[in-house]
Order: sequence, then C-alpha cells, then structure tokens
Amino acid sequence: MAGNIISRLQKIEKVEKVERFRLTLQLIGLAIFIYFGSQSTFYVVLLSIPVALLFGPVYCGWMCPRGMFQNIIGSMGKRVLGKRYNKLVPKRIHKPLLYFRYVVLLFLLTALVLHEFQLIDDPIMESVVIDGLLLIMVISILLSFFVDRAACRYFCKEGAVASLTNLVKIRKIKRDPSLCNSCGICDRVCPMWIDVSKKDVVRDTACISCMECVHKCPVDALRVE
Repeated sequence: MAGNIISRLQKIEKVEKVERFRLTLQLIGLAIFIYFGSQSTFYVVLLSIPVALLFGPVYCGWMCPRGMFQNIIGSMGKRVLGKRYNKLVPKRIHKPLLYFRYVVLLFLLTALVLHEFQLIDDPIMESVVIDGLLLIMVISILLSFFVDRAACRYFCKEGAVASLTNLVKIRKIKRDPSLCNSCGICDRVCPMWIDVSKKDVVRDTACISCMECVHKCPVDALRVE
C-alpha cells in the first residue's frame, strides 16, 4: 500500500514538472509572438518541422501561446460548467469539424495567390482576409471556455500544416495492451478528443503531441517509441 502511494506521488510530481516545463516553453512562444508579430507562428512551425518529423507537431502541444490561453480559459470553463464542459460539440459533429482548419488554410493560401497575381488589392487582403482570420482565431480561443482546445481542433491554419507530420513522424505513441487496464484516463485528458484507449498506435492527424495521455497514464501503458 505504502509503495503504491509513493509511486502515485512520484507520478504527480513528474506531471507537475512536465507542466511547468510546458508553461515555460509557451511563455517563450508568447515572447516570440509579441516581438515578431502574428506571422511568427507560421515561421516557428516551419522551423520546428525537423523535430516534428521525429515526434509530430510538438510546437502545437508544447510551445504555442494560443494553447496556453486556451488552457487558462478552459480551466475557467471547467470550474464554471463542471460536467457540462466539452459537451457543446457532439462527437458526430466533432469528426467532420476537424477538417475545417484545412478549409481555413486553403482559404488563406488561395487569398495569397490571388493577391500575388494582383487579383485582390491590399485593402481587401488586410481588412477581409487578415482581420477575418484574426477574428476567427480570437473567437475560437474564447470558445475554449466551452470546448477543450477549440482553436486547435477546428480553426488553426498553422496546426493544419503541422498536423500532417503525424502521418510521417518516426516516433509514435504506442499502447501496450498487456498493461492497459482500460481506465479511460488517456481519453479524458486528450485535449483533441482522440480515443487513445482504443488504439495500439496513435496516428491521428488531430494529435498535437502534447503527451498528456502518456504522462497521466497510471499504469505506464503508453510510451513513445
């Protein structure tokens, strides 16, 4: 009994250290965002691709300042809404909505091409495209009061690009069925609503490589290999 208690305390301490490290990286990401402007996120995502090819979209799960704000707003939502939190979007709607961020990305790329060929002028580009995308991002972050990581799930264009590395990443989250007790904790802590407990290997493009499932698995049935 005493051994189990000590083991659980060590697990909690390890999770707390991980979350402090994540917060530090997110604050660095926020500083970069403030200093270099809104487009810095896209370039940081591009620079992180070598790491992403190894572990997946780690910038999204570890360094993105939007993720930090969503976590803060989400924690308030959980306290206010309780069990009603994360119920705004039914699962049957959630799956097709995951593709909306690719629509946002396609919209931006199309606008950039049209602007490059001078088919749309600067005022339209600034007032409609840039301001429109900024408004979408702000609203989606505020939606995190009701839905965990709403911006990441459904609206983030940079996340749409980074998510594709899940298809080719070398090291993946794997579940050991012999250790798994089907407690469902990994499913509940996943901010992207992935059913981790039903998979032997997590390959979903929705995964943001936050490793929440790995760190909070009570029996260490999940590993990155």
